[in-house]
Amino acid sequence: MARRSSHPFGALAERFAQIFAERVWVALPKKGRNGVARKAGSLKRDMSCRYPSCKNRSKGPRFRFLCEEHLKLPKKKQDEVLAKWA
Repeated sequence: MARRSSHPFGALAERFAQIFAERVWVALPKKGRNGVARKAGSLKRDMSCRYPSCKNRSKGPRFRFLCEEHLKLPKKKQDEVLAKWA
């Protein structure tokens, strides 16, 4: 609980802080009000296929960032390609 100040400047500062906090609270998105910091935008991932010189879009992290064509390669070859990319 905030301590009340008998000094006029202290009361003014407390009132300013209260008004500021209320306005910030209203401006926050509802999902951000639980104390968890939110990023300004979504995270943009590089979704290109990790195979050298391949221009296809990968299927994402679940499929090792390889396109459908290169997912058909043997697992050993996929590991080599990913090791080179990393």
